[in-house]
Order: sequence, then C-alpha cells, then structure tokens
Amino acid sequence: MRINRTFSIPIELVQELKKKHNQSETVTRALRKYLDGDVMEVKDIPTKQLLVAVRTRYSQFDTEYQLLTTVISLLTS
Repeated sequence: MRINRTFSIPIELVQELKKKHNQSETVTRALRKYLDGDVMEVKDIPTKQLLVAVRTRYSQFDTEYQLLTTVISLLTS
C-alpha cells in the first residue's frame, strides 16, 4: 500500500529529482538505504554523474575548470 505524504526538502534536491524517470521509486530506494543503515557512498553514484557534479562545483575556478573539463571529456568519450 502507498500513502502520499508531504515533506520539506531543499530545492536543489527537487531539481535533481525532476531529472529522474520515476521519482517515487528513486525516493523509496534512497530512504530504504538510509533506514537500513546503508548510507549512500560515492561508489554508488554513476561515474558520469559524479564527474558532472565535480565540473559544476569547480566551474567558478577558471584554471581548474579547464583541467576538469579536459579530463572529463577524455574519460567519457
């Protein structure tokens, strides 16, 4: 049985969640991992998604951004 509930979460999470095909299943899996004591680790995140997050975080630093963009391009091609 499923129940609809409303919870407050940061807007950044909402924006990331909108990109997922099945948001309810994504939230359910994440909560099950959390409640079972299985904290999500870096190894659980797909490589491309992790690289995009790193690139986004460092885009403000011109030199590091150039280097990261080059490395990511090489790794994902």
